[in-house]
Amino acid sequence: MDQQIPLAQKIYFLGIHPEKGGIRSGSASAMHFVVIGTLLMDLYLQKKIKFEGKRVHVLSTKSDNELHRFVLGKMSQAKSPKKISTWISKLNYSQKFIRNEVQKGLVAKRLIRLEDKSFLFFKWKKPVVLNKQVLYRMISEIDTQIFKGTTAEDELIFLSFLEPAAILRIIYQDRRKRKQARERLKQMMVKNRVSGAVADAIAASQAIAASVAASAAATSAAT
Repeated sequence: MDQQIPLAQKIYFLGIHPEKGGIRSGSASAMHFVVIGTLLMDLYLQKKIKFEGKRVHVLSTKSDNELHRFVLGKMSQAKSPKKISTWISKLNYSQKFIRNEVQKGLVAKRLIRLEDKSFLFFKWKKPVVLNKQVLYRMISEIDTQIFKGTTAEDELIFLSFLEPAAILRIIYQDRRKRKQARERLKQMMVKNRVSGAVADAIAASQAIAASVAASAAATSAAT
């Protein structure tokens, strides 16, 4: 994949419907949690944070990226290191700002444009894919990584977020192929579990899946 695109931007970009625009319905409920999780992994890969005992430790608050500075600033204010799942929950309160910054990054790369939308008193910006070639290349590279394997840490981390983001359903329309992809991912994660970062990424993706499930259950109970 293009290494110039951070993980948080990649996962959001993959969730956009290439023809209709907007986040695909299957990914919409999970996307804000997933973006936060991949954002933490971006900070890890840039050596701004590290993981010890499944807790996040800030190494540096310096960054040229406004979104990264925002997250690092919040983390540095904590009295003690907190778990990944705790930060996913806390940062969810800033999901609008985080989403806007991720969108701005993709707009700057000319991968998407934002359409102004409104309904009654509600206004929002709808993401529309501009560069479908990059989108389909990403999908092709993910397929290769899953079925041919990879040992690259950043790729393994990113792959661990595909299931909670409901991206596998987008990549593999065929149910049988999707099942095979899930099995391959499980094998890859177990095989590479010696890597602390990959293990933490798996823990983060599981925390995201749990958060999505809890949110869905709360919504169901309220209706």
